[in-house]
Amino acid sequence: MRALATLTAFFLVASPALAQESGPIVIGVAAPLSDAQDILGRQVTDGVAAALAADKGKTETVIADTSCSAKGGEDAAKTFVEKKAAIVVGFLCVEAIEAALPILKKAGIATIDVGVRANRLTDDNERNGYLIKRLAPRSDDEAAALTRYITARWGDKPFGLIDDGSIAARGLVDAVRRLLADEGLQPQTVDNYRPAEEKQFGLARRLQRTGVTRFFIAGDRPDIAIIARDAKETGLDLDILGAEGLFDEASVDTPLPAGIIAIGPKTSFPELAPQPEDAASDPGYLPPQGYFGTAYAAAEIATQAAAESRSSGDPLAKILSTKTFDTGLGPVRFDAKGDGNLDLFRVYEWRGDEFVEETGG
Repeated sequence: MRALATLTAFFLVASPALAQESGPIVIGVAAPLSDAQDILGRQVTDGVAAALAADKGKTETVIADTSCSAKGGEDAAKTFVEKKAAIVVGFLCVEAIEAALPILKKAGIATIDVGVRANRLTDDNERNGYLIKRLAPRSDDEAAALTRYITARWGDKPFGLIDDGSIAARGLVDAVRRLLADEGLQPQTVDNYRPAEEKQFGLARRLQRTGVTRFFIAGDRPDIAIIARDAKETGLDLDILGAEGLFDEASVDTPLPAGIIAIGPKTSFPELAPQPEDAASDPGYLPPQGYFGTAYAAAEIATQAAAESRSSGDPLAKILSTKTFDTGLGPVRFDAKGDGNLDLFRVYEWRGDEFVEETGG
């Protein structure tokens, strides 16, 4: 009698799971879909939809607005648990994902982050046990990408490092300097400047005295444009390397000169979506942008991992940790912390009216 009761209890618990096994794979999509963040959230939902377009009937999405807030992340996680999501992709804001992860962990739901860069998201994985994987770059990936460029292009030439005195810029320069030291390289000069000045002749003259012409400058786009302009007026033709700040809005008064290099993540993904037939005649057409790419790849990984988990019986989290996944952006494998090996950083050159990605950059 006791054995019968135990067997009956087993089937009462197992039946919903078995039913889910025979139905579509439920994928949760977490994105900010209200207020100013809506345009970014739509990049996420559009990327997931494009990746799953060929899987109609095999997958089902549950979309939840995270509102880029802790409350939004908590509510989204509860929705995914209620809808029995097998896995969640998305999250662009650290407040939302940090509120959601404890709830998703308790329900055994793995998450693939596509936008949060904070190192602690995966650095603390061993301690908190969250089921989190990340496709977004880590905070320290920018410094690593800049170091690779300097090592490859300037490794046998004199170069210098400059920051605008802010905490973020100084931290980036310090990180690059440490990584360069690991490669046996040292800058010939290190300097800083006061940002938001109309002129930078004092800095330009200091740079001229060093005899160095190649500089990585951690600062905002308007400041770098002024530095390049004033240096040229003093007779100094600089080779300037900048970071993601160069992609910000341009200064109306002082344009960037052609030839300036910027290192930043890939943000245009024409290879992931068929170009409309009338795109060639539409000057306003843009290929998929922003978070579309990482969301697309995350959805591909989610479906591959969930399908294998169903067929093999292995936990989905284990599959995410041990397999290599084919995506439209290339093969992806997650390390012990949960960070993916997808390198999204590219080399861009300013051509006078836009940044153009270097071929093979």
